[in-house]
Amino acid sequence: MTKTVLLDDAPLGKPLYAHLESVVDYLLSTGNRLAHNFRWGSNRDGYFCHLALPIDFDGLERNFIFPPTIVFSRVRNIIQCEKTGCVIKSRQ
Repeated sequence: MTKTVLLDDAPLGKPLYAHLESVVDYLLSTGNRLAHNFRWGSNRDGYFCHLALPIDFDGLERNFIFPPTIVFSRVRNIIQCEKTGCVIKSRQ
């Protein structure tokens, strides 16, 4: 199985969260869903994507190669890009 290599930053001219879109696509395609009626929101801390169900970290690790700047917290159910501040997290 070929893994998708993720960039550590968004491509020039794209939104700061662009390099994380394939992660959200994967999670949605495997049964998760958005917790809001929008995909990405923003607040003073940066961009966020809230999911309704727990994140499938095992599935992500099977399908993606993450750069060291994109970190997981299984305990907090969150994925964070330390370079851009963008966050994907579950509300559960």
